[in-house]
Amino acid sequence: MRLHASKEELEDALLHDIKLVISEDILKLGKAKILLSGGSTPSGLYRKLSSTQLDWSKVIVGLVDERFVENSSDFSNEKLIKTCFLINEAKNATFIPMIFSADNEVLNLLRTNESYTIFNDASVIILGMGEDGHTASLFPNDSDSNKAMYSEQNIFFTNSPTNPTRRITCTPKLLLSSKNIFLMLTGENKKEVLFSAAKNKLPISHFIESITAIYYSK
Repeated sequence: MRLHASKEELEDALLHDIKLVISEDILKLGKAKILLSGGSTPSGLYRKLSSTQLDWSKVIVGLVDERFVENSSDFSNEKLIKTCFLINEAKNATFIPMIFSADNEVLNLLRTNESYTIFNDASVIILGMGEDGHTASLFPNDSDSNKAMYSEQNIFFTNSPTNPTRRITCTPKLLLSSKNIFLMLTGENKKEVLFSAAKNKLPISHFIESITAIYYSK
């Protein structure tokens, strides 16, 4: 766990490491692949990342998870990413959505499972964690989340305790194939939840041993 005095310091450190990983993969492989989490916590990081000088035309961007809503909804992670990240220098990155048909779960699942195979061996994944120990859209006390934990699919539908309840998420199978997993964490409460996650068998505990680095500030 890397401790930072402020969220801004955390963002700057994480920004530096993300840039390094992307640059290395572009140099070695000719492309980089990143999966981003939604929510308000990383939005400042994404704005800074959007102004970073990189060959964004060689970067493929996807989501760790999404609310199963129209892409125009204020609840949409895609809308957030397009508003605060796929702008400035990063406007030339290629974005792969999770929602293709918000009124047809079966069709959407088939298409997203297929399109997200591109994120096997992703360069980096940015994870967050809720105070209930959930990460991505893998929730405690949700039977679909439990199934997703051990699924051989890349994508799975789960249920959140808060609205919008229906979610679509990358499974651990896909997420754990990433070369780097960075966890962004703020607040004393979340730190305590993380430290007790294994004992309480919370979803985040499935990733702890594979996390490259935890970036924390109060």
